[in-house]
Amino acid sequence: MLTNMHVYDYTTPTVAFEKLCDSLSVSRTFVSWLSLAVSVTLCYSIYALLSLFRVSGIPRVGKRFEPSAIQGWKFFRNASSVLHDGYSRHPSSAWRFLRADTEMIVLPSKYVNELRSLPHSIASPTLAHAYNLSGSSTNMNIILKSNLHFRALQEKLTPNLNKLTGPMIDELNYAIRMELPECKDQWVAMKPYHSILRLVARVSARIFLGQPLCRNEEWLEISTEFTENTFVTLVVLRLFPRFLHATLSWILPSAWRSTNYIRRAQRLLTPGIKKLQSGIITTPSHGDTGSTLLEWMIEIANDNERNAKDLAHLEVVLSLASIHTSQMNAVHVLYDLAYYSEYFEVLRGEIREVMREDGQWSEWTKNSFYKLKKLDSFMRESQRHNPPTLLSYHRIMQQDFVLQDGTVLPRGSHITMPVNEIQNDSTVTSNPQRFDPLRYYNMRKEPNQGHLHQFATTEESILNFGHGKHACPGRFFAALEIKSILVRLIMDYDWKLPDDQARPKNVMAHEFVFPNPEGILYMRARNET
Repeated sequence: MLTNMHVYDYTTPTVAFEKLCDSLSVSRTFVSWLSLAVSVTLCYSIYALLSLFRVSGIPRVGKRFEPSAIQGWKFFRNASSVLHDGYSRHPSSAWRFLRADTEMIVLPSKYVNELRSLPHSIASPTLAHAYNLSGSSTNMNIILKSNLHFRALQEKLTPNLNKLTGPMIDELNYAIRMELPECKDQWVAMKPYHSILRLVARVSARIFLGQPLCRNEEWLEISTEFTENTFVTLVVLRLFPRFLHATLSWILPSAWRSTNYIRRAQRLLTPGIKKLQSGIITTPSHGDTGSTLLEWMIEIANDNERNAKDLAHLEVVLSLASIHTSQMNAVHVLYDLAYYSEYFEVLRGEIREVMREDGQWSEWTKNSFYKLKKLDSFMRESQRHNPPTLLSYHRIMQQDFVLQDGTVLPRGSHITMPVNEIQNDSTVTSNPQRFDPLRYYNMRKEPNQGHLHQFATTEESILNFGHGKHACPGRFFAALEIKSILVRLIMDYDWKLPDDQARPKNVMAHEFVFPNPEGILYMRARNET
């Protein structure tokens, strides 16, 4: 397994569950109650003895008659082991595993091109995404109403990234002054997980909502706390059969809080949305030329997509996606840089070269950040060792479909791909155990490879952002946002781990990989700007 991957070695399910909830800030009283429910479910769930559907000809990984609640608990505790076992046995064919809440068909990457061309009427990524996030219980089912958010990111945000670079940099300057501690001439301990969360929330809000809302403390609370509580809810619900999710969401404090944040967002944003729709507000909100994501959504929305409360709800969901992607990756990179500290000067040297060509970083364009090929390589290598999820390329089959080799994907089945196993297969990545920050930088120097192997590019065997027309439309924005944050953190501060401590170990829950929220780094202001 990869050296940076980590699973807590708990001795009992109850202790494991309590410690995970502690790390995610769930109340002790609730933990005790829910731990009892977990134990009862493990012992008495007859439902867990059966698969949610039968799939002939596709082998299942795991003990044949072991209840799905137990298999689900094993997946929660050590998903990487479950997926590694299945992939090792069936690297080039379909296989299945059972979670407490569903059964999943896992496919190798050789099917990517065959699946990428299928329409939503046959294989739906949106339905799978909502289902995998327990959307009906986590307020995520809003994405099933329309694809307005996808169109706005793809058609408006990504093509205008160059115009948005200035506002992003301006907001980051403000965010750093507000969120990072004074540390001139002294080392100051800080927790990057929490500080970078606020940086990302502020920068994303500048692009999504513009001023003055991007500096509204209520919105910043909504966008960050909704993300945290949604993942707590999801982690808990995944431990139980699907038919219990609706009931559990009524008693989970994190689910209550998430729903309340949606209501607060609607109260906060709806008046402004209605003014934009009526034309009362017509000037851009960045403080620069250009529009916000909200304005673009209103501009391209059809008659069925103009409900102001739905638009506010979508803004919260999009903030979750943006904050999750950018914060997690930026924190992982900073942890890895602190561990492989010799690369600080390598990256600073590259940043200085771009400054000589394009001026101070506050004057940079999107193309300036594109020139940071060593930083981009470090980001991609860090993501390879610390992926946001071990599974991706989710689809729910809307009808029976037979792959070219005869494999049958039944209607209603949930298919996915083990993206971490695929990209760390030795046939895909040479010497995958090694952390090589310049791996992809060197690969891009090969003939005809200059535009490949980037953080935001996808390939048949690199599927963290999906692949094809359904790939994550916000990945280019995320890459630009992460780079802008890292450039400031690298150039303005020195960083180091506490004495005699290794890189903070990741926290894993189901297939999700989180940077350790309690990890500590020391920072000190540098003279160079």
